[in-house]
Amino acid sequence: MAGDRKILKVSVLFIILTIFFSVGSIPLAGCTRQEAASEDTVNDSSQQLTIYRDSILVGTDASYPPFEFTEDSTIKGFDIDIALEIASRLEKELELVNIDWDFTYKIPEDVKLDMIISAVSAAEDRDELVDFSAPYYIMEYMLIVLSDAKLKIKEDLKGKKIGMIDSGVKYIAADYLKDYTIEEYKEVLVMLDELKNKNIDGILISLPVGKNIIKENAGAYRVLEIIKSERSFSIVFNEGSPLRDQVNDILLEMQEDGTYQKIYDDWFSLDSQNP
Repeated sequence: MAGDRKILKVSVLFIILTIFFSVGSIPLAGCTRQEAASEDTVNDSSQQLTIYRDSILVGTDASYPPFEFTEDSTIKGFDIDIALEIASRLEKELELVNIDWDFTYKIPEDVKLDMIISAVSAAEDRDELVDFSAPYYIMEYMLIVLSDAKLKIKEDLKGKKIGMIDSGVKYIAADYLKDYTIEEYKEVLVMLDELKNKNIDGILISLPVGKNIIKENAGAYRVLEIIKSERSFSIVFNEGSPLRDQVNDILLEMQEDGTYQKIYDDWFSLDSQNP
């Protein structure tokens, strides 16, 4: 009988220990699965998980000064300074990737970009392919005349001939253009020759191009007015990217605290030394 009791006690103890370790292993197994799932999520290259990295990967087509261009093997420009400020406020390093942007709004698949900033206009018919930030830049146009012209204010040009590059006409409000006779050109140099020969009375041209014209022809031209166009630039994101809302908040902050204006003046003020 004593032997039977001893065997019974051992059997009960074995059963208790088996149940204990079986139950105890459940939380451990659950923890392991959770960690594995988390690791799989981080390693999933189909997601733009900037929060898990120390840098933000930004694509740009560095062939459109002053917005983005290459100088001494370094990518520079207005857009790049905006991207640098965004990265800084996200507490990330900025990594730039020079890409070819063909306006099909197809984000390159060979590199997992967090966003693209490259003087891109948001297109309503492309919002099923990508997401766009709020506009960060509205294209401005300069109304320029010859320095020796008797025209002093924009009203002096009413009814007169104004030259424009044909691709830009659609970006200026019809109500503004109705006061002038618009002559369309395909090349800037041809249009400038027409102005110099006084076949037209002024030109309306994008601010970056107009700034270079004035800089390279000191004293030859005067600016009567700078106006906003109906063309704006937005940052491009993969569809559904959580980064878009963060960037929109940062762009608003930059406007409110004066940072945006400083970057703008660095590149587009007529006194600026940038291209």
